[in-house]
Formats: sequence, structure tokens, C-alpha cells
Amino acid sequence: MVNQDRLINSFSEINFTKYKMPIIVIFSSPIDYQDMYIARVFDVNKPTNYILTRTNLEAIRKEIPKGFSLIKNSPGDDATIVETWI
Repeated sequence: MVNQDRLINSFSEINFTKYKMPIIVIFSSPIDYQDMYIARVFDVNKPTNYILTRTNLEAIRKEIPKGFSLIKNSPGDDATIVETWI
């Protein structure tokens, strides 16, 4: 299977207005990106192919666009999910 992810340098590359409800989910060391923090853009509950990678959580947090708010993780969330921003 070919990885279809589109690595972006900044969330400013994305037009969030085209999404019904944009969500940014931060993962720590998922299987396909070991030892990295990954921020993936979702539209409601559907993942997009847009990802931002950084080596530490604080660097990812600095990239979260203004207007997004941190929400608490749910007990059933995948263990690699660190934070979710809506």
C-alpha cells in the first residue's frame, strides 16, 4: 500500500473553510511515523491526507491555528492520540 499522506509545512497551506468541521488530531509515534509527533487534519470523523510532523509536542502545538480549542480525550481513543483540537 502506498502512503498517500501529504506533508505540509504549516496549517496555513490548508483552506479550512472547505471542511464541514475541521479537526486536528495529534498523534505520538503512530506505526507509520515512529518517534515523531503527527498532526493530521480530519473533516468531522474522516481523516484527510494532510499531516504536519515535528519531533516534539510543543512544536506541534505552536502550529495549531488560532480559533481551534483543545478538547479532552475520550476513554476509547487510540493510545497514540495525544490531543484533539476543534
